[in-house]
Amino acid sequence: MKGKFKNSLKSKLNISKLSVLVYWLIFLLLACLFFTNDFGLVDIHKTSIITAVAIDTEEGEVLVTAEIAVPQPSQSGENIVYTQVQGSGLTIADALNEINAKTGFYPKLQFCKLILIGESCRDKQLFRVLGCFYRKNYSELTALVAMCEGNAYDMLAQKSNVSDMTSEAIRKVLSDEIEKSANATTSNLKSIAAMEFSHSRACYMPYVEVNNQGESQLGGNGDNVGGEGENNGSQGGSGGGSQSGQGGEGGQSGQSQQGGGQSGQSQQGGGQSGQSQQGGEGPVEFTARKTAYFSDGRFIGVLDDRQAFALAVLENDIRLAVLPCDADGVHYTLGLKGVKCAADLKVKDGVPQLKISFKANARIQGARVKVDLQKIISDDVVSASVLDGAKAEMRARFEGLINVVRETNSDLIGVRELLYKKNYKYFEAFQNDILQRMTVAYDIKIDSVS
Repeated sequence: MKGKFKNSLKSKLNISKLSVLVYWLIFLLLACLFFTNDFGLVDIHKTSIITAVAIDTEEGEVLVTAEIAVPQPSQSGENIVYTQVQGSGLTIADALNEINAKTGFYPKLQFCKLILIGESCRDKQLFRVLGCFYRKNYSELTALVAMCEGNAYDMLAQKSNVSDMTSEAIRKVLSDEIEKSANATTSNLKSIAAMEFSHSRACYMPYVEVNNQGESQLGGNGDNVGGEGENNGSQGGSGGGSQSGQGGEGGQSGQSQQGGGQSGQSQQGGGQSGQSQQGGEGPVEFTARKTAYFSDGRFIGVLDDRQAFALAVLENDIRLAVLPCDADGVHYTLGLKGVKCAADLKVKDGVPQLKISFKANARIQGARVKVDLQKIISDDVVSASVLDGAKAEMRARFEGLINVVRETNSDLIGVRELLYKKNYKYFEAFQNDILQRMTVAYDIKIDSVS
């Protein structure tokens, strides 16, 4: 009996010693983690929280503009004030160090949600520009990345009518909701690296533009206006131009498709023609309907809004998209639901064959001229001619994207990756010139919402 008791006691003592040893090991591990990171070395009150970064190049140097959050004491406690500080150097790390020297705050990147690249960086290798963010231990790989027209620091300095923070306003046009409507192709540090280091060796990011520089304009010729109860119309025709029309009371809102053609005109209904203009200095608006694309880390060009739409539909899960089309001399704006799109690659008789499949249900959201709205509402059926017009428009957008892919040899849609995964035995033979050699077929089905 005594032996059993002694053995049991020894066993409990051994377990206790082991537990103490485990606790000490955990404590030492946590201590090492704490004192080997920045928090163990830098006073949190002496850090600057960077929420957005604008990157430009000037005179052979990198210019970094950081939007930082600075705590400010107030009667109610501490308020956060956002300000912008610039630094320059041969590398982004040098520029960040200069920001540290100017402010006395140690710049932290783990809260950076937006990286904006200016046009001056177009001739730079992409990962020379972004490399610092991948090397920083605490940079968030979910940070959005976008290119912009002009200087990035000028865009970040703009005042927005959507948010007090310019970076927040830009992030709004790059949100998940925008992406799910095919109005933008969004990218972050993680997705860019995944695309660029795939077998396709190509990536893309949204191209941000200022919609109106300090002035708001509403107006245009009111010649082609719908009557009472007409829907808003929107036109983004095959030429890439943008026109929008607004009907009278009771109409639904339609969206315009922006492109490289003529500027938008707005007509306001009630059956009267006229002009309306509202101007003056004020906050700006941002759009990201276009897409900048890269191959082997080099900037190649910018997709227009129709090509970017096709890419967004092909690459993202779309919840609701707006598609303008023409049929029987009438311009319609269709809402697309249940969108499913995929690309498949096969090699048949030694010829690579790409097939793009698209399926959606359509509903009329607007029309350019007066239509029998009551009939549309009661029947809720899109005519065969309108559906044919929608199919033709969708095919034209896919063809425009494929033409860019072929002409620039930029594999934005991942054809080489499909070849590697599904037809590996042909990969070595076709990988270099598959974009030119492949045939392309389209299977586009658009039905009326029942």
